[in-house]
Amino acid sequence: MWLSMNHSLEMKLAMTPQLGQAIKIMEMSSDELERYLEEMQHSNPLIEVPEQHTYKERIFKQTTTSIDFSNLNIKSETFPVEKLLHHIRLSIRNAYDLQLLYKLILNLNEFGYLPNALQLMSEDDYDRILKILESNDYVGVGAINLKHSLILQAKYYYPNEPLLLELIENLELIAERKWNKLMKQYQISDVHLKQAIEKIKTLNPRPFHTSTLKTEIIQPDIVLEIENKQISYSLSDWFAPNIAIQNMNGFTLSHQENKQVTDWAQEAKWLISAIEQRKATMMEIMEFLIDYQYEALLNGLNYVKPLTLKDICAVVNRHESTVSRATMNKYIQTPWGVFSMKELFSSKIATSDGENLSKERIKHLVKELIDNEDKLQPLSDQKLSELIRLNENLDISRRTITKYREELQIPSSTKRKEL
Repeated sequence: MWLSMNHSLEMKLAMTPQLGQAIKIMEMSSDELERYLEEMQHSNPLIEVPEQHTYKERIFKQTTTSIDFSNLNIKSETFPVEKLLHHIRLSIRNAYDLQLLYKLILNLNEFGYLPNALQLMSEDDYDRILKILESNDYVGVGAINLKHSLILQAKYYYPNEPLLLELIENLELIAERKWNKLMKQYQISDVHLKQAIEKIKTLNPRPFHTSTLKTEIIQPDIVLEIENKQISYSLSDWFAPNIAIQNMNGFTLSHQENKQVTDWAQEAKWLISAIEQRKATMMEIMEFLIDYQYEALLNGLNYVKPLTLKDICAVVNRHESTVSRATMNKYIQTPWGVFSMKELFSSKIATSDGENLSKERIKHLVKELIDNEDKLQPLSDQKLSELIRLNENLDISRRTITKYREELQIPSSTKRKEL
């Protein structure tokens, strides 16, 4: 018995690296797996990865007329600072100013501001560099804070409207929608105030972010096709590629070389097994999701039904941790857009008549009510709670409504109120 236990322990210890690899592969997105296989190919010459275009390469080989860009999930991020420097330094002939420009840009925060500007350079130097940025269409970049940035932009885009500058100085009152106080303070009508506010809204609170914008397309792991309300799916080429093992028959190898080749072959077999397991798990999960979340996949995430990992595990006969890893970092492409698979999971809230609504469905109801509210008398969170209770037989607290509204990044009723 002792020998049996010892053998079992040794087996567990021997399996640990391979199990670790399988778990890691289960969690990877298609992008991550593609990079991982490239690394494996370099360290293990027996692994043969099929040559196939990535999603990004394929999509840009299509003609632009065949691409619906509104359905692509796009991430925004800034270019490296070096590109911004390269763009502007061509217009500078003075080595001193170029040095100041480098200092300013390399110290910008994530919003494009420079809070410690006057600690880095004199006021005259600072003003001169801001003018250089302005002349290169980077208006507001390098400002000390938000208020300063908006003032720089207002002076540049609306040079004959001093009221805008005064209103920006009272940005807190604008944020709090203290319209009556502003009209009284500047002795202007509601029409004039509204016109000024609309112009301030055209200014950019993050000038560095958008002036240096680039886009990155997310590679979907699963692609859905819908025809006559029938949903079919396919896994992306890189989700579970067909890995091959190079044949070494015919090669004369030393004992040491033969052992190395055997180790490589075993590693390659484990890799293939892990990818096949990844594929099988995802296919089981997708079969379940297409059936259970049919309305959401057909019409959009507003129709997501309550669903937890445990619900799936009971059907696909997989451990909860396996399902969690399999759905992590995965994206689904549908005719109406690309979204994270995790968005198909939502906690449930019971209505008074026994029906269950998902958290996402309730958030949609909140957004729908706010979208259709009277902008002069916006709905308070308490009123939203009462309307949902009345329309959906759902007893939901004001505090929960507030939480969902904030998750939707919708301001409070006082801040939504218009003139």
